[in-house]
Amino acid sequence: MPTELSRAHTPADSTSKPNRCGRIVFAIPFKPRRACVDWDQAQANLRQTIRSVRGAASGDTAIVAVACHDEPELGDVGREVHVLPVPFAEPADKWEGGRDKSRKRRFVGAWLRRTLDAGERYVMFLDADDLVHKDLVGYVLAQGHGSYVIDHGYVFDVKSGLLWHRREGFHRTCGSSFVCRFTRDELPSSWGDVASPFGQFGTSPDQRGHQDYDVVAAELGRPPATVPFPAVVYTVNHSESLWASKSGGRRSASVPRDLVWPAAARHILAEEFAAVDLARRLAGAGRVTQALALASSARLWARVRA
Repeated sequence: MPTELSRAHTPADSTSKPNRCGRIVFAIPFKPRRACVDWDQAQANLRQTIRSVRGAASGDTAIVAVACHDEPELGDVGREVHVLPVPFAEPADKWEGGRDKSRKRRFVGAWLRRTLDAGERYVMFLDADDLVHKDLVGYVLAQGHGSYVIDHGYVFDVKSGLLWHRREGFHRTCGSSFVCRFTRDELPSSWGDVASPFGQFGTSPDQRGHQDYDVVAAELGRPPATVPFPAVVYTVNHSESLWASKSGGRRSASVPRDLVWPAAARHILAEEFAAVDLARRLAGAGRVTQALALASSARLWARVRA
């Protein structure tokens, strides 16, 4: 097991590449194989996430760093992806997943500090099964704010094949909803450094989680701007999703008007998020109509009971 950041390896030159490019770094923590229900599916999800990043990045504007215990098979999407094996123990159980995620993000931050020049970089905390919009990188770089939150986005329920548009509060639900600019000195010195500005963006209950990243950013003097378009797809109800274990497979987006019809949903996933495979799994009009009826009935019943 590697014990130093220098053991991080990629198909490219991992020590010099961030100095030359990558104005945005996508920091992806990846679960250990032993913690996965379906390792093959977990790897497929990660590859899809990386494809979406590539769809959003033009030239050398972004890099991807994956912190992991077990190296994933990335296939043709693995070029220019920095795979960083971590030196600490695997989580003891699934409830330790949040701590493992935070440690891995800080490991990426420490690696970046070690390899970065004196300039600044944006970092997006991205889960290994979520997708980013093709315009996100360009928007962040063009606007130049100190940080960003994604307040509205999409929820794709893999089990039902339904796509929902969450119109507000998206960053309270999805962990892949925050981008922040850091100088080299603000990055963690190690994966255990929680005092650095970067290290203060953690997971509950040990630290404030993604629901409070906007507050943490404001305290650091960079209150977030809101991205004005739905910039992330949060994928839920697949074998590796904590959503299923925490909510029993229930959707949080159940307002009928928020359900996206198949033709529009297919365009969104395939064209805006480079997720052609997921677009093929969308439910048809009949299933959408049924879901609309169920959602409307549930809301009506809730009003009657109130």
